Amino acid sequence: MDHGGAPGRLLIIGGAEDRRCGAGALERFVELCGGAKARIVLVTTATGKPGQAVAEYDQVFRRLGVRHVQELRISGRSYADSSEAAAALDGATGVFFSGGDQARLGTLVGSRINDQLSELLAAGLVVAGTSAGATALGRTMILGGDGAEVSTATVRTGPGLGLMPRMLIDMHFGERGRLPRLLSAVALDPHRLGVGIDENTAICVHQDTFEVLGSGVVSVVDAERATVVHAASDVDAITLFDVRLHLLPSGCLFDIGTRTPTIGPAHARY
Repeated sequence: MDHGGAPGRLLIIGGAEDRRCGAGALERFVELCGGAKARIVLVTTATGKPGQAVAEYDQVFRRLGVRHVQELRISGRSYADSSEAAAALDGATGVFFSGGDQARLGTLVGSRINDQLSELLAAGLVVAGTSAGATALGRTMILGGDGAEVSTATVRTGPGLGLMPRMLIDMHFGERGRLPRLLSAVALDPHRLGVGIDENTAICVHQDTFEVLGSGVVSVVDAERATVVHAASDVDAITLFDVRLHLLPSGCLFDIGTRTPTIGPAHARY
């Protein structure tokens, strides 16, 4: 499909999104994909229950007027590099990555499908991810980790799909107390913005700006100008000076290039 050469959008959801008709991030996704004319590909690689995920999302997308929803279940690298998988994206106006275990999405990293998604996004495709499907959209994805300390041992990371390369994305953020984990990840890679997204909350990214929508808050950690001193041991606390933290509720905007938050119109549309 010809997307007209206009750059696409990313909708990155913190998980547990409202799936009622007419509410929140999924409605925005369908709207961006073309409404009733949308052609959505649902990538179920991350979930251990793909049949359930397909049934649930197919139901909500159809309630929102979408007639064409297709599953793309990638179980191994050979399939991620195949012509058959690539053909599944032909004609798609939107791709949605379900939640689950983000480690399973590692099979897509650097694959033919990964390259194709990057090209289609640049040409106008809309890509969304929730929970595990959200963190995988960064160049580096958070695979796990917990704890109250800001330390190397608090977070595990791996290569991501690189569709949002300047961000480290964490999800279920406020609900699971993940600020130490995100700070630990940013301390390991201070040039990337840390973006923690609450449940039923999302950021809609267009070029160098994102808008916050949903019922929770997006936490942005900026350590670009911070002083970072790593401890001798992985379990010892990392020293961090001059880290900037922004809390953005619905309607706020963030300029990724200048790393500047603003209070935008509550119903901004790009």
